[in-house]
Amino acid sequence: MINYVDRMADALVDVLKYSDSEVEWPETRGLRPNDGVRPEWLYPAIESSDYSEITSILQYTQQEAVFDEIGELLLGIALVEMKHYAGVRDAIVALGGKLPQPYSSKNVKIGTSLVEALTLAIESEIATIEFYKSIEIKFSQDTDSVIIMKQLLKKLIADESLHLKLLNRYLKDSVNDEQKYNSIVGEWLSKIKLYIE
Repeated sequence: MINYVDRMADALVDVLKYSDSEVEWPETRGLRPNDGVRPEWLYPAIESSDYSEITSILQYTQQEAVFDEIGELLLGIALVEMKHYAGVRDAIVALGGKLPQPYSSKNVKIGTSLVEALTLAIESEIATIEFYKSIEIKFSQDTDSVIIMKQLLKKLIADESLHLKLLNRYLKDSVNDEQKYNSIVGEWLSKIKLYIE
């Protein structure tokens, strides 16, 4: 059965400036159990971890309610994160995995200022990119499922990198002082440069 609401939502998210339109979504229906990809590798992306897609959705939608000046940016990113969640969820199911339950929102961090909110979002995006990159190195063969999963990871990383770039730009503009900006991002600066270039 065709889910037209799902198709409409996908089309909307794909044209937003918060999704990297140069990298396409793969068709996850071709994933198969026991074909070089373990569903457990993806579980942290939809569980209660700091970098999970659902944590990001809750973080960004709550930050959007508190910080009007970045509300559009955060809600736009949250919509893309919803599509990420659905893509990872579908991959887990296709690979024969079980969806983890229950979810705890203990890792959702909002921040008390605009700069803190942006910094928390940047840290989250970096952690998410690093998580997805850690999955890439687990593949030992190029099966059909591995090829599809590589494309899915490429799309997820491309979008997360775009989010990082947008959030970083807003942080730089908000701080409006290069020295202060460097002090705020500190240890993350090299990773920001690595992932947005």
